[in-house]
Amino acid sequence: MRNFLEKIEVSEYNKRISINDLSEKIKETKEKPTLFKVDEFKFPIIAGLINDREKIAQALGTQKENIINYILKKLENIQEYSTEKSAGFLDNEYNVNANTDLDRLLPLIDFYAGKKYTTSSIVITRFPGEDRQNASFHRMMYLEKNKLAIRVVAQRHLDTAYVDAMDNNKDLGVAIIFGVHPTIELASAFSAPLLDELELAAAFLEKLKVYKLSNGISVPIDSEFVMLGRITSSLADEGPFIDLTGTADRIRKQPILKIDKLYHRNEPIFRTLLPGGLEHRMLMGIPQEPRIFKGVYNTISTVKNVVLTPGGCCWLHAIVQIKKRTEGDPSNAILATLAAHPSLKRVIVVDEDIDITNSNDVEWALATRFQPDKDLIQIPKSKGSSLDPSSDNSITCKYGLDATKPLNNYTEFEKVD
Repeated sequence: MRNFLEKIEVSEYNKRISINDLSEKIKETKEKPTLFKVDEFKFPIIAGLINDREKIAQALGTQKENIINYILKKLENIQEYSTEKSAGFLDNEYNVNANTDLDRLLPLIDFYAGKKYTTSSIVITRFPGEDRQNASFHRMMYLEKNKLAIRVVAQRHLDTAYVDAMDNNKDLGVAIIFGVHPTIELASAFSAPLLDELELAAAFLEKLKVYKLSNGISVPIDSEFVMLGRITSSLADEGPFIDLTGTADRIRKQPILKIDKLYHRNEPIFRTLLPGGLEHRMLMGIPQEPRIFKGVYNTISTVKNVVLTPGGCCWLHAIVQIKKRTEGDPSNAILATLAAHPSLKRVIVVDEDIDITNSNDVEWALATRFQPDKDLIQIPKSKGSSLDPSSDNSITCKYGLDATKPLNNYTEFEKVD
C-alpha cells in the first residue's frame, strides 16, 4: 500500500477529528485519497485509494480502457507467492483474549446506526481438502472485548470452509489483513472457482512475498495490520449496515469471530472503506467485468468492452460496447450480458465510437440512436439481485437497450468532429 501511496496524490485532512466523525469527513472529501488523524489513535487512517477506474488502472499498471483484457491475461498466468522468514508487522504483537477491548487497539468505525465496523478487512483461510488459500472481503461488526460478528455470504468460498469446519466440530482458523496494495484488495474481491486470490495478486504485482503465521495461513509481508482469529459456531445479530446500493441492509444472524492476536507495523496506516461509497462499488464491480466480457464473447466475438456503472452501484447496470456486424448482435449481447451476471437489471449496448466510461457519451447514444418501441427488450419476473430494494424478494424486470446505429444508412447517426 505504501508503494502505491507514493505514486498518487494523497491529501491530509486539515485537523484532528474524533473517530465518530470519520464517516462524515470521508464523505466530505468525496472519497479522494485522504489521510485522517483521529484523537483515539496515534496512527493515521486512510480512505479513497481506488475511488475511480483511473486509480484501479494505475494500481494494475495499465490503462482504464484495458482493465478487462489485462485482468483476463493475468488470470491465465497466475503466479506462486514466495514465503519469507520475517515481516514488518511482526514488530508489534498483542495477545488478545476475552478481557481485551479490541476497539482500543483497532479503529472500529461507526458508519451507521451506532454499530462499529471494519470494512477493509480481508479474511484469509485454508480451503478444506485443497492445497490453496481463499482471500475475500468481509465486514465485521464489533460486539465486545475480542468478539466480532462477521458477515459470511451463503455458498461463497469462506462459507464453504466455515460449513466444513462446523461439520467437523471445530472453529475455522483465519487471518485478517488490513492495509495492502490495491491489487491485493482487487484480487481478494474475485471469486473464481479454484482460485487462490493471493496467486492472482502475485500476478498483478509480478511477485508477492508472504509470511506463514502460527495457524498455517500465509499473509502478505507488507500488510499494515494482521489479526489471527477463529470463526466459531456461535451466532449474533449483525447489522444494520450500509450496503452496496447505499441503502440499509437488514439485521441477520451471523457467526461470531474471536480474535487471538493482533500485529501491526511500526507507525502503521489503517485502511478503511466507506460502505456504499465509490471504493466499495469499484471493488465489487470490476472483478465481475472480465467474467461478463467472457460470457458475451461466447455469443458476440466482436465485444470490445464492458463496464458496470457507478450510478448502477457497479452491480445493477452495465454498458456493453460491440463492433456490430448484424442487426441482431445487440439483442444477443443484451441476453448474454444478463446471463453472465444474474444480478444485473439493465444493459445498454453501444457502438465502438462511444466511450462507455463516460456517462454523457452513453446518454448521447441513447438520445440519438435508441427508440423504446423498437430497441427495448424486457424480461419480466426474472431473478435479480437481493440488493435491489425495488425488487420483490429479488424478482425483478430486467431490460436491455440497443443504442447502436443501424448498419445501413447510418450517416445521420455519426458524430461530427
